[in-house]
Amino acid sequence: MPRKVLPSEDDFTKFREDMERHGFRIITKPEFVSSFHRLGLSNPRIRTGRETGFTFFANGLRAMVWTTFLNAEGVAREQDAGWVLISEGDEVKYFSHPLMRTAGFLNKLLKYAIIAKRRIQHRPLCPACNGFMKIVRGRGLKSRYWKCPKHRRFEDFDNGLTEKMKNFLKSERKARRHYRENLRKQGIKVTPAILMRRPWTVKNPQNRI
Repeated sequence: MPRKVLPSEDDFTKFREDMERHGFRIITKPEFVSSFHRLGLSNPRIRTGRETGFTFFANGLRAMVWTTFLNAEGVAREQDAGWVLISEGDEVKYFSHPLMRTAGFLNKLLKYAIIAKRRIQHRPLCPACNGFMKIVRGRGLKSRYWKCPKHRRFEDFDNGLTEKMKNFLKSERKARRHYRENLRKQGIKVTPAILMRRPWTVKNPQNRI
């Protein structure tokens, strides 16, 4: 297992500058508080401090990046993982794999953030009706693809990404596949992190947008 390496305040300052350069902005406290009360959110885990998140919106979809970094305290949480997600309204349509805080964590998080931005900027249109395609689940737990809600038209989820982005994801997927295979050979049961992740409780689902 790679050694945990938490980012420093200087590391995070550079990351924030890179994110802003790519068009992301920090999620403000009033935004978070408004969503918290509107949806009646309840975190299943006790957490102190407010984690710094970033957002980018385009074509009706929002990319969000959770960093594990507590900006007010100037430190990363001791136990946590980075996440990149894409949502439509209040519904999350895509979660990245959890990104562990090892060497190069923020650099990898930045790459996943830029890829999520690229996905929503290049959200495909249905060739039959010119309407936006939606993100839907594939056969695999993390599998996603684009589908028109009105017609039987589909697009691969990686369509629209650059070759460099596709090669990066191919390398990431290969590494995860080898990791899971090695664990299975050792007789270790592999439970996907998304199944172990306890979601926030939504007490006011009627207020979802």
